[in-house]
Amino acid sequence: MRQRLRTLLAEVDEAVFPSGIYCVCCGALIDRSRAYSLCDTCIDRFHWITGRTCGKCGKAMPDTSTGQFCYDCMQEEHFFKKGFSCLTYGLYERQLMMDLKYAGRGYLARIFGDILFDRMEGKQLSVDLIVPVPVSSGRLRKRGYNQSLIMARQLAARWRKEGECAPELRPGMLRRTRETKMLRSLNPTERRMALKGAFAVGESERSRLANRSVLLVDDIYTTGATADACSQALLEGGAKEVYLLTLASGGNRKPGE
Repeated sequence: MRQRLRTLLAEVDEAVFPSGIYCVCCGALIDRSRAYSLCDTCIDRFHWITGRTCGKCGKAMPDTSTGQFCYDCMQEEHFFKKGFSCLTYGLYERQLMMDLKYAGRGYLARIFGDILFDRMEGKQLSVDLIVPVPVSSGRLRKRGYNQSLIMARQLAARWRKEGECAPELRPGMLRRTRETKMLRSLNPTERRMALKGAFAVGESERSRLANRSVLLVDDIYTTGATADACSQALLEGGAKEVYLLTLASGGNRKPGE
């Protein structure tokens, strides 16, 4: 029943926001050959991560950097094993994230799910479960959807389509134990304090999680506070290891910032 409802919603979504006709970002006319239903102008505006990345969190690293890890990862240990990201979080990416979260443009998340899949293709990463970062009940009621879940669902669908050994999507694996304040105005230490104990694995999910590898999916990675809080909860719930996949990641801080 749920699958039929999801299929119906996807068909309605496609009817209202048809892919391959208009650019999903700016609305310019395009044809179906365009990658991710984006026009050339919007494709060029994205800050794609194609070069060196941090060996831990997956942020883009400058070519002049001689180390393996970004400054943040040298200063802070993480609970996830390794992270991957698709874009650097610039002004254009920020506007799209604002549109996705606060302007009702949830259909963008399907396109972003395709970008996530292409990022992971060829990575030779073996995971058992795909788990999206949950949003609070208050934000879910206000927004109407969890953008990370939509991205994760599209990622899982593409994985199933391309091969038989697709990870299982478990949207209810993680839950929020309490409401948390908005993190944008907080520094890294304050973010970690605000999120401490904010996530947990549901009791009914623990048997499915035991000794299994997880790919945690979120929209943005900045300081890693959310990723670590979720990863810690998954490991404490019995996961063998946690990998992280995000659409966009913030820039690298420098010493003293």
